[in-house]
Amino acid sequence: MYAGVPRVDVKMQVDWHEKHILLKVAFPLSAHNDQAAFEIPYGSIERPTTRNTPAEQAKFEVPAQRWADLSDAKHGFSLLNDSKYGYDVKGNVLRLSLLRSPEWPDPHADEGHHEFTYSLYPHGGNWQDAQTVRRGYELNYKLIAMRAQKH
Repeated sequence: MYAGVPRVDVKMQVDWHEKHILLKVAFPLSAHNDQAAFEIPYGSIERPTTRNTPAEQAKFEVPAQRWADLSDAKHGFSLLNDSKYGYDVKGNVLRLSLLRSPEWPDPHADEGHHEFTYSLYPHGGNWQDAQTVRRGYELNYKLIAMRAQKH
């Protein structure tokens, strides 16, 4: 946690050597909505949080970029990350895929040392009002301070 920063960063270091395992982090939330929002290239997309139809069942893992969000009329929660791209939401549980170890097509997928950060960003209102896009950029593009001469 950092003073003046409205999120909690979780910095992970993992030495991964598992087989046939998918590691996810899960957050049961108090917000409820039939749709969750995800960042995709050049915008965002909503996906259902229910699994009532075959089409909804097929959309369980969402490829997304810097954030995913579940919000209702009062409050919400954005899950930000710096290098992971698979999310899912079922009901009020938001999950991020961290590491995987399939045997095919690459029997050594994700093996070895990993360092990554994900951030918890609770907020009032929806993800647009909460500036979730900006928070994703703040996590991924650190401010670089440098001394400059007069010019």
